[in-house]
Amino acid sequence: MPATPAVADEGVMDVFRPVGHWRTVGEVAAVAEERALRVAGEGGIIVNGEEFDRSIPYLKTREEFGDVHVEFDFLVPAGSNSGVYMMGRYEVQIFDSYGRERFGWGDLGGLYARWDEENQRNYEGTYPLVNASRPPGVWQTMEMIFRAPRFDGDGNKLTNATFEKVWINGQLVLRNASTTGPTRAAPMEGEAPKGPVAIQGDHGPVAIRNFRAKPLPCGEAARIAELDAFWDMLSESVGSGDFETFRKTCHPDAVLISGRRGFSEPLANALVRWRRDFENTREGRVPADASFRWADRHGDPTTAFESGILRFMHQPEGGEPIVELIHFEAVLVKEDDDWLILTEYQKGLATQEEWDALEVP
Repeated sequence: MPATPAVADEGVMDVFRPVGHWRTVGEVAAVAEERALRVAGEGGIIVNGEEFDRSIPYLKTREEFGDVHVEFDFLVPAGSNSGVYMMGRYEVQIFDSYGRERFGWGDLGGLYARWDEENQRNYEGTYPLVNASRPPGVWQTMEMIFRAPRFDGDGNKLTNATFEKVWINGQLVLRNASTTGPTRAAPMEGEAPKGPVAIQGDHGPVAIRNFRAKPLPCGEAARIAELDAFWDMLSESVGSGDFETFRKTCHPDAVLISGRRGFSEPLANALVRWRRDFENTREGRVPADASFRWADRHGDPTTAFESGILRFMHQPEGGEPIVELIHFEAVLVKEDDDWLILTEYQKGLATQEEWDALEVP
């Protein structure tokens, strides 16, 4: 599926569904100390109007998305308020939050709260990690990676909508922020596998340019691809004798469990013993190789359980290659964008038939 084109291209409004009030202009500036814009000419900047107007509708993309990468520039005057809704349901706030030392989910970059109609109160909502707002009247950037909710074959929800990452002006403001349902004032009700990107128009003037929305691979497929790359890196470090790269795949608090020998210990202790083996491999004295095949793989964006078989080969100096097939389980966590082994469980020996039965990654 092609990405939604940039609005700076010719025919910018063709990206969006026809709607009143929204139009394109060539120049835009904020009116000093007022919730108003001054616009002129024709061009690729989209505006919802020059002044606050409660009648202005939401601007929605023609294309509907599930998992999506969205980026655009925006400009708001003093005190103005807007928001971008993934799937028309889940809002990240656009707001003039410049200079605020205390900020919350209603400020720029916050995941907006939900509304409890019965009790007339807000609930949930996620504060931005930092106040990344620039002064009103200055162009700013927003970029986000969004993961849609997942449903089973009967329509039962399995996972919530999640903003995997959101950046404002290059600063990370949300990480793995989830909501159990549509946020307050969402233009679309209920939940679904896909929906349009919607921009709020009735809370104040806003200007948008360079809008892009690109569908992403399924979140689970992307997670598995990351883990495959992790295990490939680990295997390469064993084969090349790169101890430092191997060490960095292990969490500082990792635990090694040996079912064959009936003990557990901090993985850091095992690394002390293994270091010499890596040096021997790096120096060409003891060739080694490690590879994995998986039977079960479960997890979410920041945790993983991997179960399968480890094939480990090493060849002592002057000896024949020794191949071990080991039933292997690992628990991993993702910290600062890196997967790390938290628990390694070498359960026991496997057979060649069991190895052959597993699918090659």
